[in-house]
Amino acid sequence: MECQRFIWQRETAAERIKKRANVDIAVIPETKKKLEGSQELDDYILLYSGVPTNRRAATGIGIMIKAKLKKRIHSYEFVSERILQLRYKLQRGYLTLLSVYAPEEGKTEHTEEFYETLQDQIDKIGKNYYIVFVDDYNTRVGNIPIDGILGTNDEVTTNSNGQN
Repeated sequence: MECQRFIWQRETAAERIKKRANVDIAVIPETKKKLEGSQELDDYILLYSGVPTNRRAATGIGIMIKAKLKKRIHSYEFVSERILQLRYKLQRGYLTLLSVYAPEEGKTEHTEEFYETLQDQIDKIGKNYYIVFVDDYNTRVGNIPIDGILGTNDEVTTNSNGQN
């Protein structure tokens, strides 16, 4: 019971933030929810993909979308507890939103499987679709500048996820 109350409080807090920021679609990594499904939360719809009921809820990914945009949802797919895909109808074509939450550093076996599954999902998306990645890759990329992507203001540390 205590865990359920915590999850509900976390969702409610996230919803309040999104309302203040006037956000239409938001990704929530590390939801720690079990199973997969959708839930209506006032002005939002929460899509979530989590772990089976017999596992500790340590991961999970969610997408919150304003309820008024529900008719624009073409489809969604619960790929895994770390990948959730939403296809959203635009005026011209579709936008595919890939919401991802990578394994923590040091979980090599899980990391390889995660990236293989992610690549499979990317390969399934049509070449003419718009794709947006919203992710938490659990990376530390250091402070070596990459023109147009990364400046020198990051921390010095690089981890194995950041080297991938």
